Amino acid sequence: MDHYKLCYIEGNKAWFTNNFEKQWGDDWNDKPYEHNAGWPYRYWSELIEDNKDIFKRKFKHHPIKHKILYFEIDDWSDKRPCDVGSYSVEDINKQAIAWVHTDKFNILAGTTYENFIDIIEKNGGRIYLPKEEK
Repeated sequence: MDHYKLCYIEGNKAWFTNNFEKQWGDDWNDKPYEHNAGWPYRYWSELIEDNKDIFKRKFKHHPIKHKILYFEIDDWSDKRPCDVGSYSVEDINKQAIAWVHTDKFNILAGTTYENFIDIIEKNGGRIYLPKEEK
């Protein structure tokens, strides 16, 4: 069974990945993330080098699966990393700060899909599933 883990939030849209350790996205190492970062990539790449010719570099792409949730929090104390400082997605995913912080709870990167839902709902929030993509 895949354990999907929180890797990115934009507004009230949360992405969960089945490969948290390899997950990356465009400009995830740039600060501030809210002005630079792109959505999570759908693959991770492995460099395969030909030792005889350094110009013959090849990349093997491995797929990554995502689950997406939309959520609402009815808490005036709701803060995101961009509300309190300048962070990159890389910083946030290394748990330098929580993706979601309120006076009642924190949701850190790496939180599982199921735990995320439990935390939001137990604290009066709502979860919405996206429509299926065609």
